Amino acid sequence: MEVVKDYPDTRFGVALNKTVPIEVLRELARDKDSRVRSMVAPKNKATADILASLADDEDEGIHQQVAGHTNTPTEVVVPLLEDSWEEVRQMARWNLARRGHSIE
Repeated sequence: MEVVKDYPDTRFGVALNKTVPIEVLRELARDKDSRVRSMVAPKNKATADILASLADDEDEGIHQQVAGHTNTPTEVVVPLLEDSWEEVRQMARWNLARRGHSIE
């Protein structure tokens, strides 16, 4: 984590690293730059808590990534059915349908 704090320009490279530790992903999920956060959201190792924090992000593209992520808890996906962006709502419906949840 010191690398990210001491050398902020490395955030993008660190976010892309396949072996980045979960603790660092949590830090990057709170980054001020939405481009960094958008690199965290689709990661396979993103945990439920990371995805839940990103579900409220100001960037709608990140909402869409969270809505479709397999690790996003159902209770986080359901509110995204009401997102202001149609693409997010579609992704949330798709994710819930593939989990076997009926969508009304």
